[in-house]
This record gives sequence, structure tokens and C-alpha cells, in this order.
Amino acid sequence: MIELMFKIGSPLVLLILLIIILISGRSNRRAEQEFMSSDDFIKDWLKDHGQARKVEEQLAKMKKDPAGRVYMPLTYKGAKIFIKWGLSPNKVSIMNLLFSFLIFYGVVLVGQGHTLDILTQQPIYGFWLVPLALLVLFTGLIDGIDGAIARLLDTKSKSGAWFDNIIDRVSDTLMLVCLIPTNLSILSGSGYDFKWVIWTNIFIIFLYEYMRARHEGLGLHETKPFVGERVTRISIICTFFAIYGVSSLAVLITNLINPDTASIWESSHTGITTWCMFIFQITLLLIMLYSVIGFGKYIWKNLKKMDNEN
Repeated sequence: MIELMFKIGSPLVLLILLIIILISGRSNRRAEQEFMSSDDFIKDWLKDHGQARKVEEQLAKMKKDPAGRVYMPLTYKGAKIFIKWGLSPNKVSIMNLLFSFLIFYGVVLVGQGHTLDILTQQPIYGFWLVPLALLVLFTGLIDGIDGAIARLLDTKSKSGAWFDNIIDRVSDTLMLVCLIPTNLSILSGSGYDFKWVIWTNIFIIFLYEYMRARHEGLGLHETKPFVGERVTRISIICTFFAIYGVSSLAVLITNLINPDTASIWESSHTGITTWCMFIFQITLLLIMLYSVIGFGKYIWKNLKKMDNEN
């Protein structure tokens, strides 16, 4: 009964809540209006992240990397669409949380088929990681849209920033802890369980984000982005979900067309389902260790500098 309630009730409740949020914005819908330019939007973001003294220099650098060329313009355009729909930053943050729970739910169901027959039952479960990968990518995008809405409407607030950060930490946890109650953390054939790597990654991500929050609390407002930022973590999760899901989808389609030819995928798909999630977690672990060490050295150096100045 509990399992049935989880399978049917969970997505239904989440979808109802999402619909309620979308409907609630109808009364606040806005006509087209003028906003700051995309460049001014990025400059304002840089100022809020301690780059006010060299904003033009950082803008030029940012427009050459993926964050400035792709991510920031997408959040800027997305924010304008959500504003038109009448959604506030907090409502978008709540949507992000609901989507994260939906990802958690989906991955738990996919994990139930991880150790089933590689050419028949497993692909029926595994191919769902394709839409889940897209959903992970979307949550990463709307994570920036809530702040972009506040920036464009000039409604930035400390309470909103705090609420957004809490949502982000819950989302970070859900996107990793979803692997724990499944068989996705078990290497098929060897029986080796790498749950400890998942828990370690959760811990290091929290440490990384705590270091950022603490150094800002001590007055060090200028920050330096490292490879372990949330956009990188979202990209890693999305990539490995997509690899696992596409492989499962290929087997599923082949099996539906001609079951006798499905065996062409046996070697490659077995390797993917055996190693995909393990490589995903090890990759994330190495990136986060590098980022925590680098970020820690940067913070320590600058705090010591502030100590000497005082």
C-alpha cells in the first residue's frame, strides 16, 4: 500500500502543486515592459558577487565563457517570460524544489530496474533517465531565473536570497540522495556498493557552499568561481543521466523492432549500466575535492590579508 501511494500519489501531488503555482500567477500577469539590457543584467550580477571594482573587466571575461555566453542570457530571457506569466522569484524557487522532488521520485523508480534483465526489463526503466536529464537541466536553469526575476524587477531582498539558497541546498541533496534507496549504487556483477561516495559528495558540496556563505559573513564579499559551482554539478548529473537513459532507450527501441537484434547492445549497455553511475560519482568527487581545496586556499589567503590590514 505504501509503495503504491508513493508511485501514484507522489507525482500527482507534485503536479497539482505545480499547476496551482502556475494558476496563481494569472492575476499578476504583466504586459511587455522594458528591462535593463543583458549586459547591464550581468554587470548587476557581478556587483552582487563582489566584482564592483572590476566589473567591466569581469564582464569581458564572462562573455567568453559558457556562463556568460549561454547560462546568463538564458536566465535573462527566461526571467522575462516568467515575469510575463506573473510568477514571483519565491514561486519560481518553489517550482525548482517541486521539480527536484520529481527527479528524486523518477530516479528511485528507475533504480528498481537497474539489476533486472539487461535486454528486456532494464531498458523499460532506464530510458526514463532521458526526460529526467532534461528536467535536471531545466532545474539548473530556473535556479538562476528566480534571482534574475528579482534583479529585473528590482525586488532583490535578503529574505529572498536566503530562501533561494535553502532551496538550492535541498535540491543539491535530492539530486544525489535519490541514488541511495536504489540499486544504482551497486556495481552489477561485483556487488560493490559505492553509497559512501554519494554521501561524501553530499558532504563536500555542503562544505563548499558553507565556505562561501561563511567568508561572506566575515566580510570577504569578493569571490572567485571554481569548477565545482552548481552549474557544473547540474551539467555532470544531466550528462550521466542522459548517457544511461539514451543507452537504455536504444536497447528498448531495438528490442521492440526486432528482439533478435537487441543483443548487439549487450556488451556496451552492460558496461554503461555497470559503470555509469560509479563514474558519475567519482567524477563529481574529484571535481569537488579540487574546488574545495582551491576555494579554501583562496579564502584563507584573503582573510589573512584582511587580518593584516586590520
